[in-house]
Amino acid sequence: MRTLTKSVWFWILLLSITWMLGGALISSDAFAGGRVAGDLTNSIQSIASESGVDALADVPLPLIFLVSGLPFALVSLVMFWRNRRSLTANAAADRRPNYRRQTIMVTVLALLFALALWNIRGIERTLRQSGVPLADQVDDLGVSLIAYPVRLFVTFVHEAGHSVAALLSGGHVIGFSVSPDGSGLATVGAGNPALVAPAGYLGAALFGSLLFFLTSRQPKWTRGLSFLIGLMIIVLTLAYAMPDANSNATAHIIGIGFGVGLIALGWFAPRIINVFVLNTLAILTGLNAVFDLWSLVRNPGVSSGQALNDAAAFSRDVTPLIPPAVVAFLWAAIAVAMLAFAMYFGLIKQVEGEISEVVQGKA
Repeated sequence: MRTLTKSVWFWILLLSITWMLGGALISSDAFAGGRVAGDLTNSIQSIASESGVDALADVPLPLIFLVSGLPFALVSLVMFWRNRRSLTANAAADRRPNYRRQTIMVTVLALLFALALWNIRGIERTLRQSGVPLADQVDDLGVSLIAYPVRLFVTFVHEAGHSVAALLSGGHVIGFSVSPDGSGLATVGAGNPALVAPAGYLGAALFGSLLFFLTSRQPKWTRGLSFLIGLMIIVLTLAYAMPDANSNATAHIIGIGFGVGLIALGWFAPRIINVFVLNTLAILTGLNAVFDLWSLVRNPGVSSGQALNDAAAFSRDVTPLIPPAVVAFLWAAIAVAMLAFAMYFGLIKQVEGEISEVVQGKA
């Protein structure tokens, strides 16, 4: 009976994912030249008008598919894993490992690995400053193959943060892009600039901090967390990613690549591998956000093409009496505080608990 229930929840999960991804795809302008999206929009606007729910007519179609399918996906995912655990609970009861101690060890390894990759990125920057083209870096320096995609992923999270903030504050998203040089651009309409402008840097820092905290404190969630994050990345990619000014589809490549990779990680890899990969990704994302902000503090006038940088835009539109450098410094302080919180409660606090248990056991 439990096996049958597990299968039912699996199929509900699969149908929910198909609904969200398929709906986001067919409602995008990339499908059938946008004709399907236009027909769907007209149908929803007609139904919303007849039902008296005018606000629904302004909601982006991909977001409708996501919101309508996500609750079913989350519930079915939780129930699927609960049934899976119940099938093996009795057999594993007598040989259950010390999850916290094991997680601490893997988290420390992930921290060391992330710091090693961070030093590798320093080599990349040195080569870039010396005028070596990026393609040559990838060919001549094998370690760049690891660091470069992470840099692009951080930019993806940055631009996605602007987009999500625009949606949450009542605006809409035209699209966001990522360029091969690591820069990016999010084009949004309306929305609250006090939320949209800082959501790039602080959104990336929050993503890294929260991911590290959850992975370290709740290791049993990591497989589902990998799956859910991968799914969200793919939905955002299909709904809002677009080529950059030079027609590079970097955002699509990074979004689909990392999304599928995280889904596969959560579906197939053991829990401990998920802990290692997610913590490494969280640390690198948080560090990139902090050091990007610090670069902005030292160079507050840096812009991307014709667009102001986020701190300058925030200073102009929200706090005209506060210079961009001060805005960037305040954001950097907030980002550091979030990372410190995640490190303390996600790792240091648990180490203290382990030490206390050992001391009490010897007493």
